[in-house]
Amino acid sequence: MSLPARPRNRRVLPRWRDTRAAVETGEMRSLQRAGADEKARAQQAGVQRLVTLQREFGAKPSVGRAAELTGTAVLMNRPDVAEEAAVYLLLNAEQTTPAALASARTLLALPAPGEAGIQAPQSTGLLTVQAEVRRLRPLLREFPHNPLMHLDLARAYAALGQAQRAERHLQVALALAPQHRFALRTAVRFHVHTHDPRAAVTLLRRSVRTPHDPWLIAAEISASMVAGVAPRFVRRARDLVENWDLDPLHISELAAALGTLELKDGGKSKRVRKMFRQALEQPTENAVAQVQWVAPQVQVPLDEQLLKSVPRNFEMRAWERYSLSRFEAARDAFECWLQDEPFASTPVIMAAYLAGALDPTPARAIELTRLGLTAHPADEVMLNNMAFYLAIADQLDDAEAYLRRAQAATAPGNVWNGANLVATQGLLLFRRGQPDAGVQLYEAAAALAKRSAFPQRAVIAQLNLARELLRCGDERAPAVLLRALEEARAFTSPDVDLAVAHLRTQMQRLGVPPEVLPPTLFG
Repeated sequence: MSLPARPRNRRVLPRWRDTRAAVETGEMRSLQRAGADEKARAQQAGVQRLVTLQREFGAKPSVGRAAELTGTAVLMNRPDVAEEAAVYLLLNAEQTTPAALASARTLLALPAPGEAGIQAPQSTGLLTVQAEVRRLRPLLREFPHNPLMHLDLARAYAALGQAQRAERHLQVALALAPQHRFALRTAVRFHVHTHDPRAAVTLLRRSVRTPHDPWLIAAEISASMVAGVAPRFVRRARDLVENWDLDPLHISELAAALGTLELKDGGKSKRVRKMFRQALEQPTENAVAQVQWVAPQVQVPLDEQLLKSVPRNFEMRAWERYSLSRFEAARDAFECWLQDEPFASTPVIMAAYLAGALDPTPARAIELTRLGLTAHPADEVMLNNMAFYLAIADQLDDAEAYLRRAQAATAPGNVWNGANLVATQGLLLFRRGQPDAGVQLYEAAAALAKRSAFPQRAVIAQLNLARELLRCGDERAPAVLLRALEEARAFTSPDVDLAVAHLRTQMQRLGVPPEVLPPTLFG
């Protein structure tokens, strides 16, 4: 089983949530500029569409007309024309969609329901995403001019690995709302997801809104860093961060992105720390996760009381809980992060990894990894992990097939995954009744990990070898187990802690006699 390496170059790229969640986090909130800006927006061609929707709703109120009017009014920052429609939606909440209700609450300045804390995650998986597509498609046939629905459907298609369909719906959304912040940021995240960050940079630089919107400048800086090109709006970004006197939420990600750029370019530590502190004045969770990532290099304290109020703070909480070996809580947070971004690789790998170690069967790990491979069919980590989970489930022919795909997808110099591939082959040999050959491969995997400066991976390979030897009643098991546990004590690593906990649980389930196991295994 392979873990993804923690990102060495995390950037403050836009999240790609559904529109309901984006409303909750404040991403669609108005910059609250002076009336001149409102007059300028009122001249846009979309105003005529808004007037038409208002007239249609007034003549014949319905949930559908109310949803389209409210969504358009939120996009254009014209709450005055859709207050009645928003109230109508809230009075008929059971007949409309969560995204439409979120737009209504935003328009009426009502708080989102629920708390910002991490609750038990809802079910996430391939069937859930497919159900979302089936829900949205008929709604779009009825309301084809709703850009928010196009963005939500594009997100679902991205999670299903259907990039062309996702891009088509993104293009429609941008045609309907070409200067809307959320549509532009969603397109940026899509292009980075499909490994075309230069397209994201081009899109932002062509938008007339980008130089005036800190959310878009933050995206341009981060996408430029991913693309390996110089950001265009750095001077403007510094000016906004230094002179901003409105809602600090709007420059949270900009300050974090600028601080990351300064850190990369060797900027003065005092100025970098100031930027990250400013990012935390009223932070988005994306900014919080960035500060957590830079913490080893920049000492910026995270105020626990402040973090409790940050909506959807899943990524930071997930890694925090994992680092503290609070594995059940970490799994909940990773699954919540996966619900936010079902197309992303890291949360699905980590959620499945924890499910594989904590659950009595690998069924949930297989389900999650299948979702991940739908969006990332050539991901070598997920392919190897699927082979591992299927082997544990004794689906050996399928496991062999995934292992071959993982071997083909892994670059020759990728030692991180190379040792895991050897260990997974050893597992398959054990499960096919060839323990001697399995031992040789597990030991080869451990040796390769040690030579490649991954000693904790070597210990995990030895622990997994001990599990397989105990499972088949091999007389070598106690000695291998004692050696692996002795080496494990040298590490303060959640990876090793989880492997030990998994081994302990598996041995208890197998009914291994206590005298075979050292007392420390149960300590």
